Amino acid sequence: MLSVKEASKLTGISEQNIRYYEKQKLISPTRNSGNAYRQYSEEDIRKLKLIRLFRKLDMPVVEIRKLFDGEISLEEALLMQTKHLEDERKKLDAALKFCSLIHESSIADMDVDVYLKKMDEEEKRGSVFAEFLNDYKAVVRSEAKRTFSFMPDAPCRNPREFTEELLKFANKEGLNIVITKESMSPHFEIDGIEYYACRKGARFGIIVYCEMVHPEDYIPEGMDEKKYYRYRALSIVAFPVLLFIIVILLSRGDLFITWEGIVAFGAVVVAFLANIYYIFYSYGKNFKG
Repeated sequence: MLSVKEASKLTGISEQNIRYYEKQKLISPTRNSGNAYRQYSEEDIRKLKLIRLFRKLDMPVVEIRKLFDGEISLEEALLMQTKHLEDERKKLDAALKFCSLIHESSIADMDVDVYLKKMDEEEKRGSVFAEFLNDYKAVVRSEAKRTFSFMPDAPCRNPREFTEELLKFANKEGLNIVITKESMSPHFEIDGIEYYACRKGARFGIIVYCEMVHPEDYIPEGMDEKKYYRYRALSIVAFPVLLFIIVILLSRGDLFITWEGIVAFGAVVVAFLANIYYIFYSYGKNFKG
């Protein structure tokens, strides 16, 4: 039996990812009866190597789990992954083709209506842009689940009162909560995801802040790991980058901003405002206070 460090060295998979695959029920290591440390068998090592192989083929974790559980055969899994990769290639080809259609050298010169119309036409034919929007929304929703806060009715002066406020909040929002540790820094689960909470004083009263215990392990269901991290990086940096570009362009005295440029900026800003509205309307329940 091997330790997680030894398993990591043998398989080339980081200890963090090995624990993640355990959470995803791809492996089930035993526990040492003396110290409760995880112990990995030869079968666990073989599965981890298979996982590494399939992940290099960009196969989603959910499909690997089905393969391990016998729900699909290796042949079926590879056929599905081949189709998935072919679809991804088509999407990349479509995106590359569309990039080549943009000939302007300045965003101020772009006729945004023309390009949006072309994108709309592509979306109607099921192009990459419609799927990109859906994936991006899924990532935005996942970010709202990582941390949230609310204003309790009571000040949470003791563990029992803290627990009651968490339960009250969960009941009001229709959340499936299980309290796993009562304290002034309670731990709980929502739909199997571990969170911890703390209370902080604010100008208008007490605020309860809740955060995932292992945010690095959370990936939206149905989305593969690589795609998730790409979209998450985009969701984090896109708005600051947009703001920086706008400030730089507006600060240039020699820049002549046309109506087309204003429309282009307006379209992008509206898109981001719509994104923010989407977050706070659909998931604003998690951001009270």
